Amino acid sequence: MTLTFDAFQPGQEFGAHALTLDRPLFAAWSALFPHDPATDTMPQGMTAPVFMRAYAALLQPRPPGNVHGAQRFEIIRLPRLGETLTTRIACAGKERKGERRWVTLEGVTTGAGGAPAFLSRMTVLWAA
Repeated sequence: MTLTFDAFQPGQEFGAHALTLDRPLFAAWSALFPHDPATDTMPQGMTAPVFMRAYAALLQPRPPGNVHGAQRFEIIRLPRLGETLTTRIACAGKERKGERRWVTLEGVTTGAGGAPAFLSRMTVLWAA
């Protein structure tokens, strides 16, 4: 059954998604962004793909036609190569503006020993 706007409840948690920062992942990033320095620290720009992988895995099935409205990150620390990151996503709120249905999601990404790495907030125009 498709995840609809009516199903979202503020405070509702959607679970956790794990991702290990391994060399192939860093190499793929470097191929796309060769000007980012090649270090053992995750580039700041990778916060978005880490969150989006969790979003894609946890919020299923989504209706076709959702529109990504806004996204914001607060970096606490940059994780290192070899760390397994766990991203938890919850509904922060939802509202109707006319015919439009807006859903706000919050993510908390932790790494080694549960240490916080970054916080995410995304607003989506929900299609159904």
